[in-house]
Amino acid sequence: MRKRTLQLCLWCVLCLAGALPAVHAVAQPAEIVAVFDIDSSDTSMDEATMTRLNNYMFGRLVSAGFRLTPQDQVRERVVELKRESHKECYDQSCQIELGKTLSAQKSLASRLIQIGDVCLLQSVIYDLRTETTDKGADGRGPCTVAGIMAGIDQVVAKFKGEVAPAGPSTGGRVETGQIFDRGADIVNVKTDESGFLVIHSNPKGATIFINGKEVGQTPLQEEYPAGRYVIVAEFGRLYHPARQEISLTRQGSRVTLDLKPSFGSAKITSSPSKAQVWLDGELVGETPLELNQKPSGTYKLRLQLSDYLPSEGDLVIKDGEQSLHHGALVSNWGQVRIASVPSGATVYLDGALVKAVTPCLLDRVKPGAHIVKYSLAGHGERSEKVTVVRGETASVSTELQPMLGLLVVTATYPDGSKCEGDLRVDGQLVGQTPWLGDVLATSHTVEVQCAKGKGSQQVAVPHNGRSDVNVSIQVAQPKLPPPAPRVAPAKPKYTSTQTYSKPKQRKSADERAVSFPLSLSFTEGLLRYDGSVIRTRVQMGLDLGFRIKSAPWFVPGFGFWVMLESPHEGTFRPGIQWYFGTFPMYVRTAMMVTLSSNAQVAFLTGFGGDIPLWRNGFLALEFQVGVWTKNVVPIDFRFGIGHRF
Repeated sequence: MRKRTLQLCLWCVLCLAGALPAVHAVAQPAEIVAVFDIDSSDTSMDEATMTRLNNYMFGRLVSAGFRLTPQDQVRERVVELKRESHKECYDQSCQIELGKTLSAQKSLASRLIQIGDVCLLQSVIYDLRTETTDKGADGRGPCTVAGIMAGIDQVVAKFKGEVAPAGPSTGGRVETGQIFDRGADIVNVKTDESGFLVIHSNPKGATIFINGKEVGQTPLQEEYPAGRYVIVAEFGRLYHPARQEISLTRQGSRVTLDLKPSFGSAKITSSPSKAQVWLDGELVGETPLELNQKPSGTYKLRLQLSDYLPSEGDLVIKDGEQSLHHGALVSNWGQVRIASVPSGATVYLDGALVKAVTPCLLDRVKPGAHIVKYSLAGHGERSEKVTVVRGETASVSTELQPMLGLLVVTATYPDGSKCEGDLRVDGQLVGQTPWLGDVLATSHTVEVQCAKGKGSQQVAVPHNGRSDVNVSIQVAQPKLPPPAPRVAPAKPKYTSTQTYSKPKQRKSADERAVSFPLSLSFTEGLLRYDGSVIRTRVQMGLDLGFRIKSAPWFVPGFGFWVMLESPHEGTFRPGIQWYFGTFPMYVRTAMMVTLSSNAQVAFLTGFGGDIPLWRNGFLALEFQVGVWTKNVVPIDFRFGIGHRF
């Protein structure tokens, strides 16, 4: 019995000892990693594209749960080092030393290598304490932006330990980040038989790999020897890859691969709006914001607006779904009520002039301690400290001490005689001249009203000093009597022997031998175009005619017209108005020539009339039909107003 008890105790001790390292490992905090930009010197990628790919890799690592040093700090240190040594920091020793200065425990170095049309991304994590490699991962894909993004996804997935085991697949969707059998190791027996392989995809345009080799984009049809083939379709990062394995015979094979979307959409709003939206540390816009075709995953979302506390959270985007996120931002300010005795003092907050005088209420003041300075003419400046709490109103007031000086005022007439009169300083009655007293040490307006006149003068009084001022009185001049009214001369009387001639009146346009009718008009109507009827564009025009009294039925003229709507084309319209004798109705025949580099000519006919308004004025109403082509026939109504000169 004692022996069995000892065995049981020993077994419990061993179990506890085995569990302690595991518990200790779980309790260890995640180590900070300094991520360096990808070395793309072996590729033809431009700098702007690589910056976006580096930002994408940083965001994917953050989403995967890695603790990273700020990306801008790493780049600033690299720029400083390049400025000092005139060299890029891509070698391992440089990045290890630089990572230590950033207080990181590990560093991540990546290199992009182009081999033909395939780009290989190699990433290595270094332990900065031991200066040895910790782990590595690689990813590969076409040398396109989408292909390199897929390689980054593969690297991140391997670092997370989420790589799926390789094995045969019978088709369907393959999750992003998984490594699957592409059939690269398949070796078919040579045979004389062959068949056509026809491949389609939804959506079309997907890149096709057959037995691990890229062969083109869908739709695709090629002749292959009979045998076993693995077909993989990829369409960037917005769709999951699809895989299907077939056995090709002489009868051929038709394959359609459905690539399911690996993206969704999101609608992000905030109250108040206009907040900056940051996803995984990248600014993507302002609220309200709609994101379409956003790769599925979990993003770190941050809403940021001046004078408000930032709002942070996770934005989860799922395949084919729309995610809704609303952030209610909390104001990050308070108010300060400022007063002084006396009032009217100019206010400075933390050295900045406030466009208000006491008493006043300052809004949107950041929480914390602030210095309020008061400034008032004739008073000493004073500063007070006030603490603002978010969402509350703080109050601060002070009493300003006056600075005084002595003012002495006398008054004299122009002849030098003294004047005793009422004295006002800045509009306030203070006594009679001569006068002396203490006033504020500032500028004042002194006014004296005596029996024979008055005078005023500006004076500046210094602090603890004396200012003497003698006001010169302006004697009022006696008023002159008003001038006698002028008598209008008598109108001459006409006798029976004198003749009276009436003033000559101008002849009307109808009475003159030649007149020039000028009109300003607008048109709008309908257009028959290829069998359908649409509204014509509004046009404005100026028409000038030439009317001869001896032939009133024949009025030649011309006009300039312009469209008031896009494309704002102009036309020149020479033509003739055929009147029915002296009756104000006419038939118009004219041409229309477009004023553009591609000039076009059309025929215009119309029927209308002139309605008299005043002596030589008239209102013009007319229906017009234009013929540009047999399929373009506009019908317009003209309304205008004119005058015969």
